[in-house]
Amino acid sequence: MATYEIDMTSGNLAAKLLKFSVPLMFSGILQLLYNAFDIIVLGQFSSRDAMAAVSSTSSLVSLFVNFFLGLTLGSTVLMSRYFAAKDQENCQKTVSTTIITSVIVGVIVSILGATLSRYMLILMNATPNLIDMSTTYLQIYFSGIIFNIIYNFGAALLRAVGDTKRPLIYLSIAGVLNVCFNLLFVCVFNLNVIGVALGTIISEAVSAILVIITLVRGPEYLKINIKNLQFDKKILKSIFLIGIPASLQSVIFNISNVMIQANINSYGDIAVAGNGVASSLEGFVYAAMNAVYQAQVSFVSQNVGANKLKNVPKITGLAHGYVFLANFVFGSIILLFPSFFVSLYNKDPQVLSYANERMLIMIGTYFLCGFMDVCSGGLRGLGYSSISTIITVVGIVGFRVGYIYTIYELNPSLFSLYLSYPISWVVTWIISLTVLIIIYRKMLNRKNELVTIK
Repeated sequence: MATYEIDMTSGNLAAKLLKFSVPLMFSGILQLLYNAFDIIVLGQFSSRDAMAAVSSTSSLVSLFVNFFLGLTLGSTVLMSRYFAAKDQENCQKTVSTTIITSVIVGVIVSILGATLSRYMLILMNATPNLIDMSTTYLQIYFSGIIFNIIYNFGAALLRAVGDTKRPLIYLSIAGVLNVCFNLLFVCVFNLNVIGVALGTIISEAVSAILVIITLVRGPEYLKINIKNLQFDKKILKSIFLIGIPASLQSVIFNISNVMIQANINSYGDIAVAGNGVASSLEGFVYAAMNAVYQAQVSFVSQNVGANKLKNVPKITGLAHGYVFLANFVFGSIILLFPSFFVSLYNKDPQVLSYANERMLIMIGTYFLCGFMDVCSGGLRGLGYSSISTIITVVGIVGFRVGYIYTIYELNPSLFSLYLSYPISWVVTWIISLTVLIIIYRKMLNRKNELVTIK
């Protein structure tokens, strides 16, 4: 077995899950730094309006990025199962179909995103004095989003067989380039939001190219043969059966965030800037927890493929523990030094005040969101992606919409608005955990259930 691979079905699963998760954590953090450095550079070397303009696009950018991260889970689950079952033919078909799909989807989204940027911002009640800059940023960003999509699909294939190191290395290289280009375009050429958008897509292009080169030079089961790419309809169907529900869950999850952002926009530019900074900082905590979720999906999937269902409860329990630890470690660092971290983005005392108000509620309870994701990941790894999506619609979107039009309407304040997050996480976690336990117990008594995707 190659050095980069991890056997996720035997041995010390606690150590292996942690070993797998840590590079994923830093990979997720580096991806977030693309947007964070955009905001930081503009806040320090441009204007508050430019910073707020990019900040106000964060929830919309997250909506699209998380949609494709959800879709890549289909490739992760399928590749993990075939790899564990030592099915080289289907491994190759999965790799080839995944890469072709990423290119096609990337082109479509680039065109649609760049065309519809302004209309989406209008729907979010973007403030009039920021909408032009926000639109410019989004149009350039979407023009190059194909590179982000190709990287994430390619990295998902590598992670499915246990390789989390090389995707991290490639993101590190791209991250350094992103900082350099941002500083060059903003500080030297004074390109403002155009500069940070260009810096992001150039650096993402580099990471995409590096992943493709790795797959072209990879072992047979993981190799891309550019001259003989295969598009397998059955493989695509299986990827979509898992990935589309996961993507829809991400979209639905983020639509509720966009609704909340629309309400935040009504509090003015400074509130938008403070909320954007807090959201960016919280993203680093979430990235650490989400890494555990992604690792858990791969581990559960490989154990399903290897017919070792008995490992699933242990993996899920470990994931809960690691999520809590990630929230505690990364969250504590931010909450202990909020002024320092917020000042990296903007030194305005009012921005700090608004950012603190959000972070105290969100970061202190973020592990509940991680618990919710872990249970969702368990369902996906077992093949029940659609059920996870349904639960999220009910627990997250249904609850938050009801909350906004009832409790928030009775007590309209930012504190009341932010409180909708942890309450909805608890509701969804309890439902997901209950359903996960029921399905797992049923699968133990069904031999054919192991190859079924629902």
